[in-house]
Amino acid sequence: MNVTKSQVLRNVSEVPSVLAFSQTAPDAGGFGGCMSILLRWKGSIYKTIWKDLLVYYGLYYLITIIHNYVLDEDGKRAFVALAKYCLKNSNSINVMIMLTFFTTTALHRLFAMQTMIPGTAKVITFFVLSLKPYLPEGPIVVEQFARWTVLAWILTFRVVSKPLRTMFPDIISLQVAGIIKEKERLLLERVETERNKTPRALMVIDWMLLLMKESSVHNRFAEKSNYLKAVEVLMTFKKGCGNTIKFATKNMPYALIQAVIIVVYTYGLVTLIARNVEEASSCVFVEVIVNYIPIIPSMQFFVFLVWLNFGRVAVNPFGTDDDDIDVTLLFKTHVQDSFRLASLYSQDLEQIFGQMPQHQHNQESSLQSAAPMQNQ
Repeated sequence: MNVTKSQVLRNVSEVPSVLAFSQTAPDAGGFGGCMSILLRWKGSIYKTIWKDLLVYYGLYYLITIIHNYVLDEDGKRAFVALAKYCLKNSNSINVMIMLTFFTTTALHRLFAMQTMIPGTAKVITFFVLSLKPYLPEGPIVVEQFARWTVLAWILTFRVVSKPLRTMFPDIISLQVAGIIKEKERLLLERVETERNKTPRALMVIDWMLLLMKESSVHNRFAEKSNYLKAVEVLMTFKKGCGNTIKFATKNMPYALIQAVIIVVYTYGLVTLIARNVEEASSCVFVEVIVNYIPIIPSMQFFVFLVWLNFGRVAVNPFGTDDDDIDVTLLFKTHVQDSFRLASLYSQDLEQIFGQMPQHQHNQESSLQSAAPMQNQ
C-alpha cells in the first residue's frame, strides 16, 4: 500500500488469539467454577439490571412508607383492596408467551446473521494463490485487491455497527486512515449525489470483479479455471455483505419490541403493589418481610427483565454492550489479515525457514519441467 502499516494499524494493541483466550467462559464445574461465574461483573445480569433494581426497591419502599405512615384508615382499606386485586391477577399476565416469542424470533434472526457474516481471509487467500507467481505487477494487484476487500467489509459493517461508524464517521476518515484513495473516495461520494441506491460496499465489490476480469484478460491466473473459481468465492463474499446490510435495513418491528417492554414493566408495576397486607399484620416477622424484603415478588419480575434484555441484545448484536460482537476488533483483525495474506504472494518457505529438506527435489522438478521448453 502507499501508506505504512502504522497508519492503518494505529491503536491496534489487541492480539485476537490472546484476547479470545482471556474471554473464554470459566469452567462451571465444581463450586469454585460456579462462584467465579456468579461473581463475574462484566456481561453479568447484575450490570444489566442494577439500575432497574434500585428503582424497583426504591418504589417498593416508597409505597410501603405511604401505606404505613401517610394514608388514613380509608386510604389503607383502599390500598389493601388494590393490593389483593393485584395479587389475585398478577399471574393472569402471561409474560412468558410474549417473551418466548420475542426472544425466539430475535435469536433465530441473530443465529442466521452470524452464519452469513462475511470474512475477508478466504477471498484474499484464494485470489493470491490463484495468480501466477513472480509476476512483476503481482504485488501491486494483490495489494489493491486486499485493500478493496477490507474496504468492502468496512462499508458493510458501518451500516450495522455504531462503534464502527464512530471510528469512521465518513469516507474522508477512511482516506485519512489509508484504507481508501482519493479517487476512490470521490467515486463513492459521487454515488450519493447521483442518488444511486446501490450500497457502497457492493460497488467496491464491482471494482474487485473488474480487477479479476483484467487479470484474466492479461493472463495473470495460473489456470484459466481459477478466474471463475475466484469469481465464485467473491460472489459468496458479496452475498454475505448484502445479507448483513439487509439485517440492518429489515429490523424487527418496533411494535413487537414495544409490546414486550410494556408487558414486562406492567408486570413489575403490579408486583410492586401486590402484597397480602392483612395476613402480614398478624405477625411482626412476616410484616417486616412483606413490607421491606420483597424478594419473592421481585424475583420473577427480574427473571423476566433479564430475559427481555437478553432478547434486546440479540436484536442489535453490533452495539456497545459487553455481550455484543466487537466489530472494531474484527476490523483490526481483518486489516492485519489483509497485510499478512497479501504478503504471501512474494514469500516462499525458504525465506522463512531457510533451505528446506525438499529443496533438492524442487530444483530437480524445475529442471525437468524446463528441459522440454529448451528443446522446443
